[in-house]
Amino acid sequence: MAVVIRLKRTGAKKDTAFRIVVADSRRARDGRFVEQLGFYDPTPREARYRVDVERAQYWLGVGAQCSDQVRSLLKKAGVALPMRAKKAKPAEKPAKGAKSAKGTKAKAPSAREQARRVRKKADRVARKTVAAKAKTKAAKKAEAPAASS
Repeated sequence: MAVVIRLKRTGAKKDTAFRIVVADSRRARDGRFVEQLGFYDPTPREARYRVDVERAQYWLGVGAQCSDQVRSLLKKAGVALPMRAKKAKPAEKPAKGAKSAKGTKAKAPSAREQARRVRKKADRVARKTVAAKAKTKAAKKAEAPAASS
């Protein structure tokens, strides 16, 4: 189950308030939730919020992901957020014709891939022969009216 910490909207129309909840990511925004961690009221001049720091740290520790707004609220509340792992940069490809490092060889194609290549080559040859026949046929037609005149 993918768990997220997000805001659940409560309150009347044009008078919003939010609950900070832990929910299954597949549930609706205002649907069923696992646990309530606090609240957030954005309407006063200075927004009010309360967060159960201990429970928030627990859920982050077990892998729950935060929405952007909840992340900023947790930062304000002093919850230590886990560092995001940076994506590894892909290795640069060697230039064409250059030997690869440590003498590694290219992976041999599978039998399925070899069969696909053979079919593709046969199709290419067949198309060329059909095109060549069409050209010669057109050339003969062009010569026939010229010869009869």
